[in-house]
Amino acid sequence: MNAARFRSWERLREAREGGGRTRWLIAVIAGAGLAGLVEWRTHTSVAAASHLWLAGTCAAFVVAFMRVPTQIYWRRDAALLAQLPIDGGLLFDSAIFRCVRASIATVAVPLIGAVPLMLLSIETVSRATRTLQAMPIAGDPVPQLLPWELYARHAAFAGAFALIAACFIPAVTMWAASLVASSKKLLQMAAAIGGAPSTKPKPLEAPGTGSAGAVLGAIPGFASSLAFVTLFLMSPWLLYREPTLDAITGFTIIAIASVIPLVLLRAKMASQMGEILRDVSALDRQRLAFVEIHPPTAIERLVAKLLGAAALPYGKDARLMRRRYPMAFALGALIFIVLAIIGLARPDDSTWLVATLTGAALYTIALARRLPQPPIELARLSATLPIAAPLRRRAKIAWLVAYLVVFVAIPATFAVIRAT
Repeated sequence: MNAARFRSWERLREAREGGGRTRWLIAVIAGAGLAGLVEWRTHTSVAAASHLWLAGTCAAFVVAFMRVPTQIYWRRDAALLAQLPIDGGLLFDSAIFRCVRASIATVAVPLIGAVPLMLLSIETVSRATRTLQAMPIAGDPVPQLLPWELYARHAAFAGAFALIAACFIPAVTMWAASLVASSKKLLQMAAAIGGAPSTKPKPLEAPGTGSAGAVLGAIPGFASSLAFVTLFLMSPWLLYREPTLDAITGFTIIAIASVIPLVLLRAKMASQMGEILRDVSALDRQRLAFVEIHPPTAIERLVAKLLGAAALPYGKDARLMRRRYPMAFALGALIFIVLAIIGLARPDDSTWLVATLTGAALYTIALARRLPQPPIELARLSATLPIAAPLRRRAKIAWLVAYLVVFVAIPATFAVIRAT
C-alpha cells in the first residue's frame, strides 16, 4: 500500500466516523466564548484580559496535549493497522498528520479569542504596554505597542503552543511508546494473556521503569509541564514587559525541541511503528484481564463501603481508570496544586481560579465520556453479568464524584475561602 492509497483509506474511514466538521465547529464556538470573556475583561484592564486569554489558551491546549495519545496509538483501529502490511513510515506520518490537524483546530480557539485585543483603541493599548509610565517632557518616545502588535504577540504565543502540540508532545509520546514496545516483559504478558503460562503475570513494566501505564502517562505529562513552564516564563512579553525567559530565546528553544526530536524519531522509529501500535494496543487486553493486580486505594475502599451493592462495579471502574488513564490522576494532582497555590497567594484577579475550575470541569466531562466506553466498560459483556444497569451507573457517578471531591472541591473550597 502506497501513501496515496493509505491516505484515501484514512479519508474514507474519517468520513464514515464523522467528526471533522464537529471539530471545527467546537473550535469556533470555544474561540467565540473565549473572545467574549476577553472582551468582558478588557473593561477591567488590558492585563486582566491578557491573563484570561492565556488561561483559556492553556486550557485549550491541555486538552490538545491529552488527546495526542489518542491520535497516535489509543485508536480503535490501532490493532488492525498493526496487523496489515502497511509501511511503518506511513503509520508514523499519518499519526503526525492527525496531531498537526488537531493542533491547527485547537489554535483557532486562542486566535479567535484574542480578536478583542486587536479592536482596542490605540490609547488603551499604549497605556497598558508603556515601558515607562512617566511622560517625557519632549513628546512620547516611550516604547509601547499598537493594537495589531498586541494581537500579533498573542498570536505568536498561540503558534508556539500549536507547535508543541503538533510536534514536541507527539515526539515524546512516541518515544514513551517505544520504551513500552521494546520491553520483553510486554511480550511475556501477551503470551500470558493468550494462555501460555499458568502462573499469574506480574504488572507490565518497560525497561528500567515502572508500569507501562505510568510510562505512557508520566513521560508526556512531564514534557507538557516543561512546555507550560517555558511559556509561562515568557508570558510577560505579551504585554511588552521584561520576561524571565527572553522571547526570542524561548521561541527558538521551542522550535528546536519540537522539530529536531520529531525528525530524529522519524528516521529511527518509522520502521517500528507497526510493532509499537500492536504492543501498546495490547495493554488494553492486559488491563481487562488482570484487574486484581493493584488493590483498591484507601479512598476507593471508603467509597465502595458507601455504595453497597454497587461496590463491585465501582471497584472495577476505579482500578481500570487508574491503570488505563494514569494522566487523569496526574492532571488531577496538578489541578489540586494550582488551586492550593491560588488559595495561598490570594491574587486580586480571579481569572486563574475561574480558568482552573473551568478546565477541571471540562476534563471531568471527558472522563465521564470514557467511563461507559471500552476498555473501561464492555457493554455486551456487562449485559451478561448479574449486575443491574442502575448499579453500574451508580458506580460510575460515584467515581466521578470522588474524583471531583478529592482533586477539585477540597482545594477549590480552600481557595474560595481565602479569596473572600
